Amino acid sequence: MAASNESMDRATRVRGSATPNEASRKQKRPRFDPQTLQRWVLPIGIVFVVGVGGYLLVRWIDSSLTGAPFFSALMPNKADAMDAAFGNLAQSMVGILGLVITVVAIVVQLAAQRYTPKLVDLFINDRVNIAYFFLMVTTAIDTIVLSYSAKEPVLPYWNGVVLLVLMMSCLLLLLPYFQYLFFFLTPGNIIAIIRKNAKSAMERVSIASGKAKAQNLAPLQADVANSMEQISDISLAAVSQMDRNVALLSIRSLKDVMVDHLLVKRRMPDRWFIPQKEHFPGISSDFLHEIAVTRTWVEVKGFMDLELIFKMAIKDMPDGVSAIANGAKIVGMYAIRLRDSQVLANVIQFFNTFLRHAVNDRNPKAIYNLFYQYRLLAEEVLAVDLPLAERICFYFKYYGQTAQQYEIPMILITAAFDMADLMRRAYERNVPNLQTLVNTFLELDDNPATQANEFDLRSVRKAQLSFASFLVSKNDSQTVQRIFLDLKTEPKDRMMAIRKEMLAVTNRKFWEVTDRGVDFFYLDDEQKKYLEQFFTRYMEPYWAERERSAVPPAAALRQG
Repeated sequence: MAASNESMDRATRVRGSATPNEASRKQKRPRFDPQTLQRWVLPIGIVFVVGVGGYLLVRWIDSSLTGAPFFSALMPNKADAMDAAFGNLAQSMVGILGLVITVVAIVVQLAAQRYTPKLVDLFINDRVNIAYFFLMVTTAIDTIVLSYSAKEPVLPYWNGVVLLVLMMSCLLLLLPYFQYLFFFLTPGNIIAIIRKNAKSAMERVSIASGKAKAQNLAPLQADVANSMEQISDISLAAVSQMDRNVALLSIRSLKDVMVDHLLVKRRMPDRWFIPQKEHFPGISSDFLHEIAVTRTWVEVKGFMDLELIFKMAIKDMPDGVSAIANGAKIVGMYAIRLRDSQVLANVIQFFNTFLRHAVNDRNPKAIYNLFYQYRLLAEEVLAVDLPLAERICFYFKYYGQTAQQYEIPMILITAAFDMADLMRRAYERNVPNLQTLVNTFLELDDNPATQANEFDLRSVRKAQLSFASFLVSKNDSQTVQRIFLDLKTEPKDRMMAIRKEMLAVTNRKFWEVTDRGVDFFYLDDEQKKYLEQFFTRYMEPYWAERERSAVPPAAALRQG
């Protein structure tokens, strides 16, 4: 059993992410948590030492000057004195309670308006908030009751001592509580709590899966769906207010919720995967049935929320687009390692949806970032699903050509070089359908718009030549011959100009700042050597033969 658990941990490990066992180990905190010490113990200690220590110092001075005992008359021992003291304490306690409630109501309302209205629910359900207000209310009630019961013959002396301790506790906790309150209302903590609630609901279902037959799963499904909606609301508000850090954090948290579900998905009961209609108000019954059959309602819900964020972020927050693309790639990689083909199909579908939105918006930067993350995912798909890899290659060609028809600059070129990188990875993995992928790659320039655009056509041919030089370095003459047959249709002057341009690029980095940091057209010295070999072995002999065949025989010339 231990060996099987270890193998599962290794199987579920993804770059930059912890396995479930590693995550549980990381969650084990030391006996003395530094955050707890800084947030509670230290402020309480400072206030106690300053307040009580100052009182004891002055009390000692008074006792020394007057000669009275140090602890004499610490508590009133007459009914009138007690009545006056407790009455003043009651007024003070009620005033403090009112002040705290006012401050809390204002800051919570402001935070709820900025982030999500669900913040009020999180605040009410927080144990620290409940405990502190319970302490303050019970202390206020005790002071009020004592102010009316301090009558002879039974004087509440020890009850007064307890009240003094309670009031000191309320006042000592006031400073650290406000510190905790403002920390609680930070967006990072709010998002962490929401994600923790979703993860807790999923874990309760997975742990109790044997008992789930008699358990109503609808409330737990609602907890997960509502948590994702809350994170989505926070992200949408952050994007609208140009709050970059909060937007990126919420996007990553949505991705984390989907990953959390993937990790426990196999332990879930079948009834868990039947979605509730109220969580998908805008989709058809057929689509609802589909996500029930494919057992993907949590992932689809997450991607639908990401799509909403994407459509808002695409105009004003490119970092948000990059974060969404990266999150989709990570979910896809988890799906690959956990062999969840249905979720992987959803990831591909939503990648295409994001690309469609970016093309319709005519946003080259968004498409550029999407292609990059899409290609990284496609490289992993090569190892598990070759037909899907073929379809992804077609999608690159399709959206690259569509972007060119929309007259979006540089996108077809980006698609070409990403496909070239994908071809190299396919060759290194020795996939059996390499020739099919190469055929799609060589079809990238087979449309009238590309043929009419000299710069785009040359750039696509450069990507194909870059891959051809790689194949020459691997001595793969069969695939090189396939590329040569496609390239030989180009005029010699164009190919010679492309050759010269590729050899002239000497700097790996482009002269402007780019997200990928490299010049697409750059070849190192080794690659340039193989590029020259391609021309000398294939292109130049073909041109020479074609020129010889074009020269008429001498006899024909004499007859003429």
